[in-house]
Amino acid sequence: MEYHQKLEDSLEEQLCLASIHYLRSHYQEAIDIYKRILLDHKHLLAVNVYSAMCYYKLDYYDVSQEQLAVYLAQRPTSRIALNLKACNTYKLFTSRAAENQLKPILGSDNHDLIKHNLVVFRGGEGHCKCYHP
Repeated sequence: MEYHQKLEDSLEEQLCLASIHYLRSHYQEAIDIYKRILLDHKHLLAVNVYSAMCYYKLDYYDVSQEQLAVYLAQRPTSRIALNLKACNTYKLFTSRAAENQLKPILGSDNHDLIKHNLVVFRGGEGHCKCYHP
């Protein structure tokens, strides 16, 4: 708390504080900071993804989707955002719908996390050797 009191209201320090809240699983506190940042800095699109991650962790999948939509409107091929969108879809709808969300980014250079999530969406089918070579 001593160091929290020393923080200034600069954008950089507020982003750092929000990330610390996220790492400590204080998702609502991070969301509150992200909301304040977006009021004055709408052009910082990635903040929407950070906020969406927090909403996902709080099981607010529909709100997470709304936050992602803002980012994906400008960056429709973002692997991180599309992967999170697929995870939200998995929680809200079906595994098939979630897998369809990943189609735009499926290819030979898939990240291990995307491969892992495909296995989850498929109920363990095609087990992943991503983390256990």
